[in-house]
This record gives sequence, structure tokens and C-alpha cells, in this order.
Amino acid sequence: MTVTDLIFNTIVNLLNQTGYLGIFLLMVAESATLPVPSEVVLPLGGYLVSQGRLEFWSTVAVATVGSMVGTMVDFGIGYYLGRPAVLRYGRIVRFSEKRLGTTEKWFAVHGRSVVLLARFVPLLRTLIAFPAGIVRMDVKRFMIYSAVGILVWDIALVYLGDLAGQNSTAIANTLQVYFLPLGVAALVIAGVLVYRELRGQP
Repeated sequence: MTVTDLIFNTIVNLLNQTGYLGIFLLMVAESATLPVPSEVVLPLGGYLVSQGRLEFWSTVAVATVGSMVGTMVDFGIGYYLGRPAVLRYGRIVRFSEKRLGTTEKWFAVHGRSVVLLARFVPLLRTLIAFPAGIVRMDVKRFMIYSAVGILVWDIALVYLGDLAGQNSTAIANTLQVYFLPLGVAALVIAGVLVYRELRGQP
């Protein structure tokens, strides 16, 4: 049994036992910056959809709500408790002061676009809520931009897992084909925004 097969079987067994509640809790954990990759969980949720054990839109719904709960927790830490609390909590997940400073600069010029694009970039997706809260981005706007990005991401991941359907190798191959280019594209766009912001500094 390969490592991929082991991960596949472990998560599938977990989701088989916990169903929608398991997906919800895992997505809360991921969006609260804990090491739970949606790139693994949601395609396997889609796999269970293909097996008739879960329903597509219910899976997307609980995943999206879970992600929003987790991201609003991080946003609230930044919004109400500020930089000291974020840095104290951030040390647990290796969110350094330097990284926080960089993301704060992004928000000064590109807050909305960064929140939306970040949802398609690994790691940045789960960290973006902290600086958004610290700079006190409008809560409604943050929720709207986050919800749009999260919903698109969740639909795509669950759909591709459903499409791959039969085995872990197919899911892994599907992720490589579709999401590596998407992640690269999002990183390039984010890089252009950062370059423009830095270029405009004195």
C-alpha cells in the first residue's frame, strides 16, 4: 500500500464514520489555520458523493459553512484582539511577524482582491483572515469576498473528487492536472499585485 493509498483510506474511513459533521469540523480546522488540507479532504468527500454515501450540494454546503466559521474565528482574533494576539497565536502555526507585516501592506492597497485570490492559494488561503481583521476590513465585505472564493473552491474540489470517482490515484492525478495551474495562476496574480504595491512605495 502506497502513502497516497494510506491517506486516502484513512480519510475516507473517517468521513464514512462522521459524514457531513466530519467535513464541517475538518473545514473549520483548516480555515482556523490548523494543518488540515482541503485539497485532500474535499476531493475525498467528492469520492463519497460518487459512491452515493454523500450528496453533492450538501457536501459543498457544510464545507463552505465550516470554512466560513473557521475564517471568521481568525478574522475575529485580528479584529478584536489585534496584532499581539495574532502574533501569539500565529507562532503556533508559524505565522511570523514578518509575514504578518507583508500581508498588512497588501491590504493597504489590494484588500479586496487579496481576500478573494487568497482562497485559491495554499497556505495563504488559511492565513489571510488575520491581517484582514487587524486592518479592520469591513466585516460584510470580508464575508462576501471570502464566501465567494470559498464556495468556488469547494464546488471545484468536490466536483473533481466526484468526477474522479473510483480511486485515490485518479483523484491525485485530477488535482495535479487542474489545481497546479490554478494555484500557479493565483500566485502570479498575487505577485503582480504585491509588485505594484511595492513599486509605488517611496
